Amino acid sequence: MMSAVRWIKSVAGNPRVRLDAGNVVSQKARHGSLLYTVRSFLVGAVAAAGLMASAAPSVTVGNVKTGEPWSTITVDYTLGGVDADLDYRVAFDVTANGVTKGVTNAATKLADGTASKVIDTAALFGSASADPKAKVRVSLIAVKPQPGPEPEPEPQLGGVQLWENGPYWAECNVGASKPEEDGYYFWWGDTVGYKREGGTRTDDYSYSGVTWVSSTGTRMGSSPFNYSTCPTCDKSNSTLQSQGYIDSTGNLEAKYDAATAHLGAPWRMPTDAEFSALISNCTTTWAMKNGVRGRLVTGMGAYASKSIFLPAAGCGRDSDFDSSGSGGGYYWSSSPNSDDSYNAWYLLFNSGSFCRSSNRRFSGFPVRPLRGFAK
Repeated sequence: MMSAVRWIKSVAGNPRVRLDAGNVVSQKARHGSLLYTVRSFLVGAVAAAGLMASAAPSVTVGNVKTGEPWSTITVDYTLGGVDADLDYRVAFDVTANGVTKGVTNAATKLADGTASKVIDTAALFGSASADPKAKVRVSLIAVKPQPGPEPEPEPQLGGVQLWENGPYWAECNVGASKPEEDGYYFWWGDTVGYKREGGTRTDDYSYSGVTWVSSTGTRMGSSPFNYSTCPTCDKSNSTLQSQGYIDSTGNLEAKYDAATAHLGAPWRMPTDAEFSALISNCTTTWAMKNGVRGRLVTGMGAYASKSIFLPAAGCGRDSDFDSSGSGGGYYWSSSPNSDDSYNAWYLLFNSGSFCRSSNRRFSGFPVRPLRGFAK
């Protein structure tokens, strides 16, 4: 801590006293019948709060101005050798009429240079009476910067990026906890989601008489996947937009996006364009994961070690459940087919193909979320 002390012999009617630089300066002046003396000296460096900078900081007092009546003192001071990595407090101690009181600036970053401090002595001492032996000491105190609150850790959103600047694809379907699980099935624009229960197998990959159970646990008395109960069927793009189902980009609004509804932003359903980019930027193979058939989708080049598994989860129609397993996979996009008011775009695959197609919006398809934007 570097400290500079100014002794001020103040008299009424002498509002300004100049203290010249130097180790010891004495001045004598006469105002009326009173004689006053001003002295200045510099005291040595002292480590503050256990801190010692490589170059000791200093504070040197310059001009000191007293108000009339004795109600304020303005102190000009110069800082030197300030460490940019530390915070500092500047303390001003005033001794008058045998009483010492002080004011201290809040700890902050400082820089070398000149500054001023106005001390309200009337408020500090509760009186504006002069003290011919008043003393002001200025101290520079180095303090450790106080750490701010720990930043919230960024959520570990996960996902797999399959090409440069591409989006991050979730590793599971909405409603699933493993890559090979089907998860929930949705009609296009639905955000509730349903899982199948029971049913009678009619062939290798289809069932009839399936009961659908909603994500909230409600057992549906009738199938959620039929034309008469699907509010997005038979609506043109202009109607879908005017009714708030799709945004200006022509894709589902967030409140009708199954991925956003279940996982929260930034997760969302892929657009048709993003499914097209997936097909263009990846290779796929018909594979099996833990006994479940599906497509292994793998990046190319620098992304050849990155892949996701899409189970051949089939689809729901009325009380039937079709095409699971070797039959194929159907995954909704957020994009309606502008040329067919009954249909929306989806990703279609089986053992021999991996492509885009368009299907009835009341069909029950799973959703594979992503975050970010394909480029």
